[in-house]
Amino acid sequence: MTDLAPASRVVLTGVRSVTHLVYAASWLRHHVEQVDGVVEVVVLDVGAGFGHARVGEPEVRAYLPDDPRLRVETVVREDHWRVPRQVDLTLLSIGLPGTRAWTRLVLAGRGRRPRVVVVDEGIGSFGNLRSRRDAYLRQGGGALRTLVRAGVVSAAGTVLTDLHWSLYEPQGSRWVVREVVAAEFRRRLSGTAPSRARAVYLTQPWPDLGVMSEASYLDHLEAVREQCAAAGIGLVLRPHPSEDLARYGGFEVVPGVAPAELAREVVGSRVVIGSNSTALLNLSAVHGTPGLRVTAPELIPLETALTHRQRTLLDTFLPEPVPVQTLSEKVVALLSRG
Repeated sequence: MTDLAPASRVVLTGVRSVTHLVYAASWLRHHVEQVDGVVEVVVLDVGAGFGHARVGEPEVRAYLPDDPRLRVETVVREDHWRVPRQVDLTLLSIGLPGTRAWTRLVLAGRGRRPRVVVVDEGIGSFGNLRSRRDAYLRQGGGALRTLVRAGVVSAAGTVLTDLHWSLYEPQGSRWVVREVVAAEFRRRLSGTAPSRARAVYLTQPWPDLGVMSEASYLDHLEAVREQCAAAGIGLVLRPHPSEDLARYGGFEVVPGVAPAELAREVVGSRVVIGSNSTALLNLSAVHGTPGLRVTAPELIPLETALTHRQRTLLDTFLPEPVPVQTLSEKVVALLSRG
């Protein structure tokens, strides 16, 4: 059936991690059910990503839905941009509309506007102009350039987006999980059961982003390990997919290419510890994994910079962040609940 001409073409742009593929897969699974015919997905920029977390064709094939009516293309041809009028056309973007892909589709279609569906990129999806500018600055951009870039993408998000397919939806002053998206994460769980006698710390590439020095970060992790030992539980690290594991030679590490929220050895832990990360949030909200946020002096500016939406989202599913010096009592209290 996939050799037939497509009834729908989806151009997927902005994928920089496996987690992005999971968000996209949840919408694609829904979309295939709505279309009478073949859905062709053209994935742009295969091989993009940060550090060791590049997303290649094997990841695209593994994490997008395996459906006989879904045809996935990872080599982009010129005719992929020229979409016949009778074919449904969607630009599926991570985080914010892909303005370059949108412009090329409009020009190739002689003014035809694609439907734009935006899925989450992570907690950054709940930011604003200021938070996006700050994120671009941490990635090494200049002040004026990052301000212009943040302004352009923020405006595009407002003007171009037709549907925001998000894992989280506001409900009053709190947030609820959108189950049709959460189901994709639960469907993708892999790995082995964890040791229940250990806590898992989700590391972040803070030294690579210039947030704190490597020495300071390792000192912070050592303090976390000591606090866990005082609470009667061991500590293992789950490095961020983009990091070099050699950094953590003095610690026990649970390696893995899958994101933390897709790994059974993390999902089934007694407690997961980290900073204000998307993975920690998703583990708690989607899987119910007990989580604790711990801070450090160098991370306080990042916490202060959180938007109201980001802060309320984190606070809905996780306890307030605590300094490392008080972590052991929080761990003890959490472990005593079960």
